[in-house]
Amino acid sequence: MFPARVEAAVEPQQADLRQRVEAFVRGVTKNPGFADSESLVRWNAPICLFAAGLPEEDLKAVSARLTQIILAAGAPLAREPCQPNFVIIETSEPDRILEAWYARNKQLFGDATLSQIHQFLDPSGSRPIRVWRNIDRGRKAGTRLGHFVPSNNNAESSSFVRNAVLSLFSVFAIVDTNLASQATLDQQADYMAMVGLSNVDLDADIGSAPSILRLFVSGPTPPAGLSPWDAAFVKALYHSDQTSRTQRHDIVERVMYEISHSK
Repeated sequence: MFPARVEAAVEPQQADLRQRVEAFVRGVTKNPGFADSESLVRWNAPICLFAAGLPEEDLKAVSARLTQIILAAGAPLAREPCQPNFVIIETSEPDRILEAWYARNKQLFGDATLSQIHQFLDPSGSRPIRVWRNIDRGRKAGTRLGHFVPSNNNAESSSFVRNAVLSLFSVFAIVDTNLASQATLDQQADYMAMVGLSNVDLDADIGSAPSILRLFVSGPTPPAGLSPWDAAFVKALYHSDQTSRTQRHDIVERVMYEISHSK
């Protein structure tokens, strides 16, 4: 048993930690483009990585780092050979690459509107790493744009259970090597893992939580890599029940547990 004075000190610390974790989870699960009542987005089909634009050794390092994070999170990973559905391109000419890619493949942006596509392609609002996610609501089984889409037709809608889950079926990241030059390859890989394994809003308010999401945000010290908070969130996302309407609460509890036991 803790002495009374120690217990009194621990309780406010735990309350403060919970408040910070709740703010962090609320921020990273904002789920842009979908209602709060819908499931959080994650991969349900196996992930097949493909990276290009760097020397072979660097590409291997990026792929190895992403693979390590994917496996640690418990996300599905495809066996090679496989059809790439998580593509990373490192280039000094991202706008030219994107325009040419879209010209060759009009299905690149899935069901997005022309307005959404033009906004993403607009160089005036470009980020060091631009990430596009194609998401399916998972109501029908089969293949879409060459990727497996899970079925959830047997689920029953209720106040406790959702009738469909949201699934990523393809993601691509374009790294502007000019704008991202201050970040190491490990930092870039960690950032792409965080934003490519979830539907996190890149402009979300995550409170005071340490996170790789701050990599390209002005600040005194950039994050060294995926933080324990980030790793705990991604793991919780992939171990939570997507059909449950208490999914966010479950993630908060899992992140709290991981952080509390990582010290």
